[in-house]
Amino acid sequence: MESSSPVVELIGRDEVLDGLCADLIAGRPGAVILGGAGVGKTAVLRAVADRLQENFRIVPVRGTAISARTPYGALAFLLSYVPEGAEQDPLQLLQELNRSLSSRTGQGRVLVLVDNADRLDRFSIMVLSQLLRRGNIAVLATASRHSEISEELVRLWSEGLLERVELDPLTERETRLLMQQLLGGQVSSLAAGTMWRESEGNPLLVRLLTPAQVHHGTLALRDAVWVRIAAFVHTGEVSEVLGKVLGRLGTAERRLVEILAQCVSLPLSSVLAFLPASRVDALEEQQIISVAGSPAAVRLRGRAPGTVIAESIPPGRKRKLWEDTSALVNAEDLDGEELMAYVGWTLSCGEEVPPAEILRAARAANRRADPAAALRFVRTVPRDRRSQELVLEEVRALHLAGHLPEAVRVLQDAEPQLVPQERSSYVPLMLLHVRTQARLPGSGDPLQTLAAVEVSCPAEGEHPELEAAVVMARSALAADGGCVRDVPDRLAELAGDSALTPFTRMEAAALHAHVLALTGRNSEALQVLKRLGPPENYAVHPGNAGEVCTRIFDAYILTGELGLAADFVRSFDDLGVRPSYQGAAGELAVAVLAAWQGQDRAARDALAGAMAQLRFDDPQDMLPLARVLSAYVRREQHPEAAGLPGQQKAAGRRPGYAKDFLLRYFSVLTDTTDDAVPRLRAEAGSARAAGYAAPALLFLSAAVRKGDRQAAAEVLSTAREVSGRFSELVADFAAGILRDDPALLVTAAKGFNDRGHYLLARDAAQAAEDRLANGSSAERKKLARTARALVNASLRRMHHLGSRAETLAILSQFEADLAQRAVTIATTTQIARELNLSPRTVEWHLGKIFAKLHVSGRSELAEILV
Repeated sequence: MESSSPVVELIGRDEVLDGLCADLIAGRPGAVILGGAGVGKTAVLRAVADRLQENFRIVPVRGTAISARTPYGALAFLLSYVPEGAEQDPLQLLQELNRSLSSRTGQGRVLVLVDNADRLDRFSIMVLSQLLRRGNIAVLATASRHSEISEELVRLWSEGLLERVELDPLTERETRLLMQQLLGGQVSSLAAGTMWRESEGNPLLVRLLTPAQVHHGTLALRDAVWVRIAAFVHTGEVSEVLGKVLGRLGTAERRLVEILAQCVSLPLSSVLAFLPASRVDALEEQQIISVAGSPAAVRLRGRAPGTVIAESIPPGRKRKLWEDTSALVNAEDLDGEELMAYVGWTLSCGEEVPPAEILRAARAANRRADPAAALRFVRTVPRDRRSQELVLEEVRALHLAGHLPEAVRVLQDAEPQLVPQERSSYVPLMLLHVRTQARLPGSGDPLQTLAAVEVSCPAEGEHPELEAAVVMARSALAADGGCVRDVPDRLAELAGDSALTPFTRMEAAALHAHVLALTGRNSEALQVLKRLGPPENYAVHPGNAGEVCTRIFDAYILTGELGLAADFVRSFDDLGVRPSYQGAAGELAVAVLAAWQGQDRAARDALAGAMAQLRFDDPQDMLPLARVLSAYVRREQHPEAAGLPGQQKAAGRRPGYAKDFLLRYFSVLTDTTDDAVPRLRAEAGSARAAGYAAPALLFLSAAVRKGDRQAAAEVLSTAREVSGRFSELVADFAAGILRDDPALLVTAAKGFNDRGHYLLARDAAQAAEDRLANGSSAERKKLARTARALVNASLRRMHHLGSRAETLAILSQFEADLAQRAVTIATTTQIARELNLSPRTVEWHLGKIFAKLHVSGRSELAEILV
């Protein structure tokens, strides 16, 4: 785990490395690699040296704080090869250095690798600049992104002599790959997402934090997957590294950094009480702090260093810093992360925090989906002194954490003191209780509790936000509880109600789209989702993003628009943790989508991380669905899993209708016996009778895939109750089966492929091909070729999800070479001649390749390889 190999550090840098090497080999002068500390600049420099050592004479130069104090200090190694005293005459020095470099490299080109170019003395920079301008050397340099970079270095890239290359932090996916290399095994999405946020994608911090989490037990190996067990710690080697950075600061500067590490940010006016403006500017230029906003506020640059520094401060000093700061900070002016940090700091110093500030901090923690922090704040107030508002935040935190029985107990204990007239806290509290009762059998009747809330409404009516919350609670209770016809009409109006906050309108729109999709009004559901715009513009916060995004994702599944569902899932990749299907950090959403699309390998990969993480922590009861999906994608290897469906229901928790639909759908499909088709038809009949037309159609479509004509007949009547293009395609599939119409089946297959339904596309196209097997007319033969191409296209989508290299990895070394020749060389005869084989042998091997890759010929092979 502690390898210093640059290969490990260079995850996510392939494109940069390839570009730099290609440019240098092509004769370009070089580049300056810019980036913050720990981003991997030196690793790229070393990797270039390793790759180009056969092409160049490599001359390493390293800038340091000590060498910068001496003229030509960084070039001491090179100066040892020139006559003594040459440095006194800059022109002579350049001539001697050029002669020395040329004599030592023969006809080769000199590549000077300059690490920490921002720490070179001006004389060294001048010499390197002149050698570069004369074409004597190529230069590859690294430098930090701050104002200490010399003007001469800036001129070199401004004039185009050196390319400027910015190294960005790693993405969440790259962070996960780096962790997997360090740990030697798969890492769950939740663990990787946490590391990505904690390290901010800094490769050095990932390398330091990862072994530290293993040592402290916050990362643990479960079922061959590394999962997050607890909040990450920030001690050990990473603390020592940042301690050295602090050690280079002056006393006053270090004091400010330590204060900012505790309270996240301070108004600039307060900071100036600690430090003169000139020294604040210096810290900003060194990229240690940032100053932004109106009014201006100061914070540390980067979240991770602040967390590490805060945890490393001894208690006594932490107390002294708090005493220095508290007189300058008014907690009423703080909000969100800053308020949480300041209240936490105050409590850690043994100071009492007023209940009003505790309430605001707990509310901010819940909004940030940090229930542990919210509970920590609330429970500093004695139970008999907790206000109704504090009880609300306590119950909300318990609900977020999935501790439903405890949430019920807290509310029951507080119930005698609840004041219904305090509507702003009473209504949300009771609606949370409604949600808990809906999920937890034996905890009470949610309809009765909801009715009591409605009856207690004051004569003048509820505040618009509270009225909307009640409408959404009743809508969710009806839709999730199997009574979708009872959803109030008022729900449709909430998304456009300007009296509501954007967050409330967003929640209402997601729920409305979900309800429309359940009832088969797919076209309307898709219009609602389209009006929401791209996910990055959603009005959500961490506290509600999980529910909103899960309902949106489920709506795409129910409408049959798997392509849109895939786009939705991918849109969160750059954000790290995908918010849908909480507890598995979005891996379960990936698995659900892959299972629908027939991409069993992708589903298995996603499920490995999801199930390992959910076995440890499952606040939303997603593990039963993960188990059903796991049985489904392994049904061919483990046919005995057909007996699993009855065992997969969540013990003691009720799933909502959409999740229960997925459980039942994949449970039935796991059954490889003849009972599966009758069960699918029975499920469809039950769903349709309850008003859930879209799930009914999906059950029936699975039965039609198996060639069931009775299900096909039922599709034709059910499809009339479901709008949208997907419904039309399923009807075409069913009609094609009933009428033995291959043209209709091909039309359906094309549409299914366009919408990401590769399983349906494969089976519709296969059904068409079977009906065309004995056709003799030119038209039928052409249609048969189209059907075969659609079968192959769907199979490729199902089985080959990776890169060109991953596709070729399916083949033997000989087959991979032959496949590449087949898409670049014109004829079989030419290939045969090059390989010293007969054309017939080449054709035989190509046939095997086509079968493995699900292509019908060279043109389709070229589609996946070129």
